Amino acid sequence: MLPPGSLRTIILGKRNFILSHSEYKRALLTGQLCIIAFSVCFGYFLFDFYNGVPHGLAYELGGAFLALACFFLNRATYYTVAKIVLGVVVNSMVLLFSQVEPESTGLHMYYIPCALGAIAAFGYEERIKSLFMLLLPVTFFIISQTTHFTIIEKTHHYSEYDKANLIINFAGVLTASVLIIYYLISVNYRSEKSLRENEKQIRDKNTELTRLNTELDQFVYSTAHDLMAPLSSVRGLINLSRVTTDAAEVRQLIELMDGRVDDLQKFIRDITDYSRNTRLEVQKKKVMVSKLIRTILEILRAHPHSEKVKVDLDVPADLVIYSDPSRLQIVLSNLIANAIKYMDPGKSAPVLKVSATLRESHIKFIIQDNGLGIPPDHIQRIWDMFYQANEKSEGSGLGLYIVRQTVEKLRGTILVASEMGLGSTFTVIIPVYNAPDTIQNN
Repeated sequence: MLPPGSLRTIILGKRNFILSHSEYKRALLTGQLCIIAFSVCFGYFLFDFYNGVPHGLAYELGGAFLALACFFLNRATYYTVAKIVLGVVVNSMVLLFSQVEPESTGLHMYYIPCALGAIAAFGYEERIKSLFMLLLPVTFFIISQTTHFTIIEKTHHYSEYDKANLIINFAGVLTASVLIIYYLISVNYRSEKSLRENEKQIRDKNTELTRLNTELDQFVYSTAHDLMAPLSSVRGLINLSRVTTDAAEVRQLIELMDGRVDDLQKFIRDITDYSRNTRLEVQKKKVMVSKLIRTILEILRAHPHSEKVKVDLDVPADLVIYSDPSRLQIVLSNLIANAIKYMDPGKSAPVLKVSATLRESHIKFIIQDNGLGIPPDHIQRIWDMFYQANEKSEGSGLGLYIVRQTVEKLRGTILVASEMGLGSTFTVIIPVYNAPDTIQNN
């Protein structure tokens, strides 16, 4: 049995590369038909020589030589020339021998693969040549049936020889016809498969485009609203400060303005995170996980009520991975900030547990709190853009949407489990990379 690719190498050579798959298949088919034509002609030469039938030896040997020449023309990338010459040679050989062989040998059957080959060997772009080569076997068949044209003078004839000819002709016609039909079926299958894949890609792209358009409309509307609200509030506070002379009241108004400015800054940071996650490629840098989480906790120390929350940190001090530190910070910052923001003020001991565990090619983060929890009918919608599940929600509603988008960008998964009054648990699983040659420390 030939190893994979050896037949292609024999027919087309090692160096020839055909970009078009259909052209490649046609060239491969032409080479195979050349081999069949050579085998039939040379086989007949040996058969007739063995049986002492000399009248067609020269023509059979000539046909074998021409079929071999077409094989090498095809191998030398003269694909069209090889197809035309092979078609003319095979049709001419059938015409010459069908005029002196009895019809019981079935020699006329070779016109069938000649016609099929004319269709298969030329693509739609060369349909004029295909039509010409299709007319050739039809014309030669009509000539053989309506004239007594002969070139070969047959000198021997006996019934056993004719029966053997019939078997040889049947085998040759069947092999060539099956090969051609298989080629047409395989090309059609590949075309249909490619069409189905393209249709699926188009459907997926349309679905994604529809989702993006919906999100864009919502993003523009909500962004304008969320930018205008604190600005309007600041303007109102400014107007109030103009009409009061009480220093304490003015300080209070300034503090309120400062809070609205903080809201604006947080919203702008959310938009920036969203934009960066969408545009930038994933970075592969060295990340010291414990240092990253402690930095986030230090930043969030200024968050209201953070001093009331007990933090239980279960992260190995020497845990190092290779991932995108900026995106990891976005994910962990939002989840930890939410755990602090939605603590349950009625509990005497609010707790936040953060753990990180490395398992082979993935790292698993668990952020667990005993806060207010998420209502069951809201838990599937917390990932939506601008969605706010809690009546105490503050901010833009972009946080968890950005978290999910960022985790997906990192090719990870995020899960949530929550019960009202008991708290929430977010589990994030993210693949990590092998150490690149050049590492940027974080």
